Amino acid sequence: MIANLKQKIFKLFSIITLFFILSFFSSSCCCLLSEYFNSIETSEEKTEIYDSIKAELSDPAGYYISPEAEEDFYDNIKDIYSGEKLDEIIDAMKKLKKLYPKGFSIVVKTATIDNFSWFKFIFDNPSIEIEAFQSVTDKCSDPSVLNTLVHEYTHTGSGYFPELFNRSEEGYVYLIGNFGAFIKKDVTLFEKPEIYQDIPNPDDFDSTYLSPGPGKSGVDFMNILDEVNAYTRSAETMIAFEELIGASRNDTRYGLLKQMSHLELYLKRAYEKHPKDWEYIVNHKGLSFLIMKLWQEASRFEKIIENDNRLNLNSEPVSEFVYSPDNYLIMEKLLNDSGIIQYKDMSFS
Repeated sequence: MIANLKQKIFKLFSIITLFFILSFFSSSCCCLLSEYFNSIETSEEKTEIYDSIKAELSDPAGYYISPEAEEDFYDNIKDIYSGEKLDEIIDAMKKLKKLYPKGFSIVVKTATIDNFSWFKFIFDNPSIEIEAFQSVTDKCSDPSVLNTLVHEYTHTGSGYFPELFNRSEEGYVYLIGNFGAFIKKDVTLFEKPEIYQDIPNPDDFDSTYLSPGPGKSGVDFMNILDEVNAYTRSAETMIAFEELIGASRNDTRYGLLKQMSHLELYLKRAYEKHPKDWEYIVNHKGLSFLIMKLWQEASRFEKIIENDNRLNLNSEPVSEFVYSPDNYLIMEKLLNDSGIIQYKDMSFS
């Protein structure tokens, strides 16, 4: 079964157009949504910025799916669903392809790995309800449902895969859009549940991701980076589909900021309590570079939705925590100690 899984993983990444040892597109943008904000004045400049972000997210360049691969994808869906449900799911996938081709690419290239298990869980689970989004007539096109689909299939395409691609080294792969980022990693750092004790008044989100328990043994902060990546894709999905969002509120920004806070707390504890782990991180230029890029991207998109009341439920206290000097300075220390700050404007094309 392990060999079969490796074959599927190899097949997945063999069709991904670009594969970089280190890859992420970087951008730094502190901008605001405009049309729907209740707390700020509408301005032509902010509208143009917002429109440019949505244009960026809907640009299919770099996310080519061959007609054969797309046909196979829809054939697999037809093997699972029929009738009205099939029509709704196909319609939802076409919307995803049009508004957020990166997300569509992620789903198409990873769904076969788990035999469309996330499709079945999300679209067939009666406990997943539409969150009162206006202008949505069926559950399958609900932005929060598609957000979950993209988020989980980002995880499916990422993970710790020893000897992937017949490489002699071991490491962690992050699925980022249409390519994979491979980070060589030959040691296990301190376990991430250790930072749970550093959180003042932890909430359910913290408990879910960090509290000690079954399945969390041996999991270090590579998993936190995986979550930051997946929650960034969630934010992108919601922005791409914002025209379908009504007046209801959700915690898109909150979840992304929470994962950013966990990353900060891990790095702080590494520096203060695990100096050997800190040295490993800052001396691993590839890993430090990826952390910087993931942080830049996460920060960019949480800022975009900062003042959109529909997407920032309960997020402000977490934002204050993330950007307080006591916490944020660890990111600056990482950039300086590792020396990768000189590459902060580098992007991959």
